[in-house]
Amino acid sequence: MLNVEVYRGPEGLRAISRDWRQLFEQLECRRFFHDYGWWKSYLEGLENNPGSIAFFLIRREHQPLAIVPLKRAEHRMFGLLTRQWQLPQHWHLPLSDILCARDAPMAEIFAALLRALREQGSKPWDALVFDRVLEESPLRALLVDGRDRVHTSKLTTCDYIDCRGSYADVTSAFSRNFRSNLNKARRKLARETGVEFSSVSAPADLARCFGDFLELEASGWKGAHGSNTAIKLHPALVKFYRSLIDEFGREDAIVINCLRVRGRLIAGQFCVLYDETLYILKLAYDEAWAHCAPGNMLLERTIQDGTGGGRFEKINLVGNPAWFRDWRPKSQHIHTVWLFNDTTGAWALRNMLRMKQVFGSIYRKYLRASQSKKRRHASNNVQTARTPPRSTVDPATHDPKGLSANIPPSASFNAKTSG
Repeated sequence: MLNVEVYRGPEGLRAISRDWRQLFEQLECRRFFHDYGWWKSYLEGLENNPGSIAFFLIRREHQPLAIVPLKRAEHRMFGLLTRQWQLPQHWHLPLSDILCARDAPMAEIFAALLRALREQGSKPWDALVFDRVLEESPLRALLVDGRDRVHTSKLTTCDYIDCRGSYADVTSAFSRNFRSNLNKARRKLARETGVEFSSVSAPADLARCFGDFLELEASGWKGAHGSNTAIKLHPALVKFYRSLIDEFGREDAIVINCLRVRGRLIAGQFCVLYDETLYILKLAYDEAWAHCAPGNMLLERTIQDGTGGGRFEKINLVGNPAWFRDWRPKSQHIHTVWLFNDTTGAWALRNMLRMKQVFGSIYRKYLRASQSKKRRHASNNVQTARTPPRSTVDPATHDPKGLSANIPPSASFNAKTSG
């Protein structure tokens, strides 16, 4: 039988630090959001109520098998008030997951977790919600073990570029138009003096570059006169990213890539370098230099640094921004996984989600068929416009110059049939 222990807030995270690191070493696929330092930074910077975060540690005797971070929340969905335990969510947490030992018995682990949640005597709840998890997550095993209790939905994709080949291998998939745009931007940038690309990871240099990055991001559309989402404008966000620099910077795992012209930063990337993957968490560029496409120029240099045996094998955008499609990235699906309790609210929510999925599938098929029909119709119209109209005039009687106007009918007939 498995035992479940509950630890809360920053103190609870510190109490299980040894178990966390032991589990981390057993992960089949380790990513930055599994790291102890990532969760420590989240509690210090982003979470308004750190004590509300519960870390459920599941053991077999003294051996840790899984750690599941959860937070209580209520959301209205389909007009229903749903009570949830969920992975902590924030717009600066692009991906998330649980920690689970390799080949751990997921059905047994979640049976123990559900039992512990029911025995706590807390408020009733309808579902466990694991949002923004990759398809490689161990939570996917619940689809087999959980059957009717589990529902999953695809949210979006996590796009990345494989740098294990040459730069020519990467660019071979580009469209002719995009390749032309890169060439034009490259020529415009080459005409400038004092162009400098740099990659900073030394702790002594990170503080200066991070300050420059914050100023650059706040100068554009994310600033106070735009969407007001720039990191600099929110002290909690500044604290979170400074904490990431402290936690990951000790091992040179925070990388800030810069493109400067005559000392002025015109493009920057705030990245985490983790297990041979460079994750670009935040990007910024100077809109006054848009004619040089500084964001694309910096990304191109970053890809070149990775190809041909560089510091990393993949560049991951931790999402799927529309502008990134021109780079023809590979992708992995991001999911939300639901595990339902035995409540009326859970039953209603589960059926509403499944109905949404079914009708959504029908609508997408209808949309694809409608778009295909429109494309065929447009193609037929183009073909018709290019083909000259077929003549309906009988060549035997056609007389454009009126030569037969004064010829008697019988003479005209004889003239046409003579010879």
